[in-house]
Amino acid sequence: MPSVAFFGSHPLGERCLDELTGHDAFDVELVVTYGPDEDTWWDGCLYDRAEQLGHRVRTRDSEREVLDYDVDYLVSVYYPNILDEELLDHPTVAPLNLHQAELPRYRGSNVFSHAIMNARGDDHWRYGTTLHVMAPEVDAGDIVARRFVPIEERDTARTLYDRVTEASVELFREQLTTLRDGAVHRVATPQSAYNGERYFYTKESLDGEKEIPAERLAADDEATQIAVYDKIRALDFPPFEPAYTELAGRRLYLTATNYDDLFGSDPVPDFEGETDPVAVAQD
Repeated sequence: MPSVAFFGSHPLGERCLDELTGHDAFDVELVVTYGPDEDTWWDGCLYDRAEQLGHRVRTRDSEREVLDYDVDYLVSVYYPNILDEELLDHPTVAPLNLHQAELPRYRGSNVFSHAIMNARGDDHWRYGTTLHVMAPEVDAGDIVARRFVPIEERDTARTLYDRVTEASVELFREQLTTLRDGAVHRVATPQSAYNGERYFYTKESLDGEKEIPAERLAADDEATQIAVYDKIRALDFPPFEPAYTELAGRRLYLTATNYDDLFGSDPVPDFEGETDPVAVAQD
């Protein structure tokens, strides 16, 4: 029976751990994730879920404890830390990551936003999720399998995130047989074998992008209007601060999301650095 160390977070991490646990072909030796008291923006807690499922759980600061266990796979799903070569070399079969983007097209961070901003210019209206072998260089390992969803004209970064989550669960479930059969390296394809554009974005890639000057919003040429429309959608990812403009010292948010509906009876969070904010919907 193949043994697995599972490193992850987010609701997707919980759902993939459920799939792995429910598949009687695997033994989950260890789960590594955020601590139950850490402040995260998403719903749910993988730490609590792993305990409910009866797994041994450690927090991220104890990730090297995985070296004490003999595992065939190290599986990562939304795990935030970059793993060093000792950790990547530890599993006897492969270290695997479920990357929430199409590889090799989109490596790195903030890819939901960049995919929307690039879709029109590149005429590339699909978004992917990829199971790949991990390598020392981030998101650069051989590709085991991919699955795609459309990028819709009215998508925001958040709606695209939600849609690809479902595709990712399906891909993970489908590929468990590949792991069970030890066929990962037989089916994996080097990223160099794929054609198309290649982008790499850092976590800071959206810094300074959120302010849209009022004169740009007022532009009457179609090209600018469409570019602004795409940028507003690309930066709309609750609960994070969306795009905004400033008028007379007031920050006006530009978003398709009704934040009051999103947070229900809970208070809408205050964003840092704002002065007398006003939310303005796209439509």
